[in-house]
Amino acid sequence: SLIMFVMKKDALKEAVTDTALAAAINVPLNYVLISLAFSLELSALQSTLLFTTVFTLIAVTRKYFVRIHFERRSLRGC
Repeated sequence: SLIMFVMKKDALKEAVTDTALAAAINVPLNYVLISLAFSLELSALQSTLLFTTVFTLIAVTRKYFVRIHFERRSLRGC
């Protein structure tokens, strides 16, 4: 049905937007975190825990704001 097509199209737009934002955030963030880990001489385990924690917090925050943005657009009919 038309409603399902529009909903799927909106979900695809949201997924692509979120993924593009993630790439734009994660590339420089990864560089900063690697530089920090090297300068602090963190072990592989310490680096892994740091990266996982930071990337998870950023991902949840990013996804929250992307979802809110698209929900507001949907309610306004944009």
